Amino acid sequence: MFKSMLALSAILLGTVNASPTTKGRDVSWISHSKRDTWGPAWSLGPTKAAVIESTTTFNPGTPPSTPVDALFLWPGTSNATSGLIQSGADQIANMQAYCGATNAQWCVSASYFGVGGQFSGPLVPVNANTPINIHYKLESNNKTWTQTVTVGGSVISTYQSQDGPLLNGGWGTGTECQSNCKGTGSAQTYSNTTIILSAADSTFINTLYVGAGVTHSGLTTADGGKTWKVTTITIPKYTA
Repeated sequence: MFKSMLALSAILLGTVNASPTTKGRDVSWISHSKRDTWGPAWSLGPTKAAVIESTTTFNPGTPPSTPVDALFLWPGTSNATSGLIQSGADQIANMQAYCGATNAQWCVSASYFGVGGQFSGPLVPVNANTPINIHYKLESNNKTWTQTVTVGGSVISTYQSQDGPLLNGGWGTGTECQSNCKGTGSAQTYSNTTIILSAADSTFINTLYVGAGVTHSGLTTADGGKTWKVTTITIPKYTA
């Protein structure tokens, strides 16, 4: 999230306090004999304040026609010492075993990467080109983050972690290509994205990173920099 994909990878090494009550998105068995790659991204951070909430409607597009291990598409939020909050859409070689999906569908869940590995809410089959609402919120106890994934007005997956306010945090898109992944099947879109900070940070816009081929409608704030909005973000099809 922090200005480059190299820095994004470094965030995954942060120290966190996870609550692994459900372990769904376990991909520890995937071979990493080939170097993992990252597609182009749109990201913001670090803020001078803290990230406390975000929402976006994510359309992962069409999955690659031949599933392999493994492709993960997600919007994520984190800071240098937290875990990575990353609900999203997955494709692996055996989609039926993974979440009961066909090869033409995605497996979608709330998900979190932290100490101990990857932790998830329920993995649910979702059709290609389906809008997926993803909401991240710091609860009133100022410690618990709740991820809520909604499709067609119904909540399909949730997960909670214990990271507190994401001081000097960021938000960004991830196109994560592991092992035998060849890339994505189509473009991805993010609509009506809102990122809320703990306090106004008028300089947050200066941290905007836009990867090669990524387009967006422009970042705006109507309250001096506490609430930031972007109507559309389009991530192009990626070939690994």
